[in-house]
Amino acid sequence: MPGKSGGFGATLQSRLQSESASNKQLVTNYKIATQNTMRVWLVRFEETLPIDPSPRLYRMGMAANALRAAGHEVVWWTSTFDCRIHRLRYTNDKVVDVDSDFQIRLLHLGSGHSRAVSVKRALVGLRQALRLRANVSLASKPDIILCAMPAPELARMSVTLGNLYKVPVLIDARDMWPDVFADLFSPIKRMLITPYVAAMRMVLRSAARNATGCIGITEPYLDWILGYAGRPRSAMDGVFPLGYTEPEVDAKDVADAEKDLAAKVPDLNNLDVFKVLFLGRLNRTVLDAFEPVIEAASRLRNDSRPFQFLFAGAGDCAEELKERAQKYPEIVFLGHLGTSQMAILKSRAHVALLCIARRRDYQISLSNKIFEYLSAGLPLASHLTGIVGNLVTTEQCGFIYENGEELAMKLYELAKDESKRKALGRKARNVFLEKFDASQIYPKMVKHLEHVVRAEKPKQR
Repeated sequence: MPGKSGGFGATLQSRLQSESASNKQLVTNYKIATQNTMRVWLVRFEETLPIDPSPRLYRMGMAANALRAAGHEVVWWTSTFDCRIHRLRYTNDKVVDVDSDFQIRLLHLGSGHSRAVSVKRALVGLRQALRLRANVSLASKPDIILCAMPAPELARMSVTLGNLYKVPVLIDARDMWPDVFADLFSPIKRMLITPYVAAMRMVLRSAARNATGCIGITEPYLDWILGYAGRPRSAMDGVFPLGYTEPEVDAKDVADAEKDLAAKVPDLNNLDVFKVLFLGRLNRTVLDAFEPVIEAASRLRNDSRPFQFLFAGAGDCAEELKERAQKYPEIVFLGHLGTSQMAILKSRAHVALLCIARRRDYQISLSNKIFEYLSAGLPLASHLTGIVGNLVTTEQCGFIYENGEELAMKLYELAKDESKRKALGRKARNVFLEKFDASQIYPKMVKHLEHVVRAEKPKQR
């Protein structure tokens, strides 16, 4: 991808001898501005891309937008496989020039993987790193590399490339891979995968210790990755929440989406039906926290006001969740939805559900769906305690439930007291605007990247 210092800078330089002193100053100013422009490589293989249908941008997408808004160039290394809906974007390597300052380089890795944790997923991680190394010569040299964790293999390869190009590398910790494996498997399976976990810990330790700096989505996440780095926090490290950007939706798309949703949710526009909404991947953490939802649905079934639990999303546990809920027509599974459909659901819902198991990585995390709920002004019904529970309690924007009985009781209270529900919703919206709006978070991250590049330049010289 061409740099910022192309033909225009060369033209100015050729006129230098014949121009006045004021024009010479223009050239100087232009060169200074050009020197402050960074080319940033983003390394993240499993995330929604802006070129996807109805994209809902996550961390790398929001970071890319903030970098471009600050005048920087972005090259995003990713995969042809869309893990959200298990489809191939392309059947071979593809380079997409989104704009003159934004390039997406998609590497073909085959059919990808269907489960978040599996032998195939482990092999994919290794192949991602090897394919990245084999293709970097096709892109312009970066000024800094930002790599998401997971996966350890990509983090280590990013550090290797940083050494090759003599540029700084930041590791962005947003998943406790591979430590979280201890919470996912039975003792026998944990014993079987011990060699793999040990190998991944060695890879991650090497990456963290040799990276220029580390980023965490929360303070505990930064502490975790710095534990692998074996050092205290420095000026090269930082904490930047995931945040959320409210998507723009087209009026016609919304109208079409509403027709589609009405076919799936007959009571979509019935305000008498109290709607509890879950948005996100239907994975093991949802399955492990699903029993309280079933119990709550059972307890609320005979209330004078009908309740409905709407689960929007896809995932490797979707079929098992449907099977468990087959006797409860008030629990509705809608599958993967587009941006407009999700916007409609959020506008119709009364409460947002965090049906997430209390796994240690989720207990110290603030996920994308939390910010999306808050931005919609929806009170949070959270099974998580930890950081999320502290947010809910401190900001008074929802409630925490231990079991199905407590979930049913608190939903019943909000259904009977609309003023209380709306008050919680207003507090949810306010805390989003004050703390988690991406328009505040990602410019700060960009400034951190700029600081790292400036601090490392003397060392490179």
